[in-house]
Amino acid sequence: MKSIYLVGFMGSGKSTVGRQLAKRLSCAFIDTDVEIEYIQNKTIKEIFADEGEEAFRAYEYQVLKDSPFEGHVISTGGGIIEQSVNREWLKGKKVIYLKASWSTIYHRLKHDENRPIWQDNTRDKEKLLQEREVKYLEVAMYVVETDRMQTEKIVDHILSLMNE
Repeated sequence: MKSIYLVGFMGSGKSTVGRQLAKRLSCAFIDTDVEIEYIQNKTIKEIFADEGEEAFRAYEYQVLKDSPFEGHVISTGGGIIEQSVNREWLKGKKVIYLKASWSTIYHRLKHDENRPIWQDNTRDKEKLLQEREVKYLEVAMYVVETDRMQTEKIVDHILSLMNE
């Protein structure tokens, strides 16, 4: 099985869905953010504070290009599509865009204190979602809407798409 990559905005369900999808496929799961934290021995929040977003994006690219081509479900960070090199790398791979509306994302993340971009009050997150939408669609083989869907139903839907 070729690896499956999950993309989408923060709070769209990539990590939650990815773990369940990997379990159902009996394969390994990788969360690129967790990998970066492990390799750098820092939290994402610390990386953003100490080194900035540009350094984080460089780490993100390294983890993406080093990810296995076979037998994994890989949950990517919400901004992985910001760099054109990442979008080019993802094109042609099994990429699923987990799409969530702004209201769903806001509801899921309103109390989250661990996401640097979410905590940055100078950034308009709703506008950021709109700006990233075209980039998610650029790399996506499939689009799965996650609003008002339970994780198991999302996984069922992804599995049915993979079997088409």
